[in-house]
Amino acid sequence: MEVKVYRIEGFMRLRTGNWAKFSMDIPALKPEDAIERAFSNISGLHKIKRSHIRVKSITVINPHRSKNPLIKSLLELKAVE
Repeated sequence: MEVKVYRIEGFMRLRTGNWAKFSMDIPALKPEDAIERAFSNISGLHKIKRSHIRVKSITVINPHRSKNPLIKSLLELKAVE
């Protein structure tokens, strides 16, 4: 299987009661794995319950268009090989 980069966009309800927009790029084998990682990252960083996270869209993107510095550094390593 090939690892793809997924862009997950949605909203999260903050402790103040306001909804905030989020977008994250996550490498994963399947879209379900990427969504699970997004839930884990957001709930861990912001102490938000998973029920307060709404995923609006998930799309496969070109790794070169990613905003994630980890993905960019992995691309540089792969180019060196």
